[in-house]
Amino acid sequence: MSRVLRDAAPAAAIAIAAIVLIAIAPPREPPAPAAIATVPVDTHILDGLVVGDRIAGWSVAAIAATPDGGLDVTMQRDELRFVYAVVPLGTRPENPPFQSDAYAIYYGHATPAGREIPAGALRATSADLLRRLERVRRRG
Repeated sequence: MSRVLRDAAPAAAIAIAAIVLIAIAPPREPPAPAAIATVPVDTHILDGLVVGDRIAGWSVAAIAATPDGGLDVTMQRDELRFVYAVVPLGTRPENPPFQSDAYAIYYGHATPAGREIPAGALRATSADLLRRLERVRRRG
């Protein structure tokens, strides 16, 4: 055996042993996903509305801040979901379907696609959001 092969033999043996151990080792569980960092959302304009609250039989499934200084409030009942956008009045060019003295309320993004948001649900839940906006305005 040449001197080069003889000197390389221990390293080669270690590499082969490592490959064999990796091949026969039981599979490891994947690491748990890191917890999603949640940014607190200031819901003071909606009188402290939080995820899990119920409005007229609909659950608040999510609340998220919007880039235009408002809030997206996701409502859910059974498998139907839709989103209210509550933004400062005048932020968007479209006429809002609902508004308070200072805020515009838009709705949409019904899922599953093609499902219609019941008119009664829109009346009842938007009225609650408007009452919340008004309570906060009166408190100043």
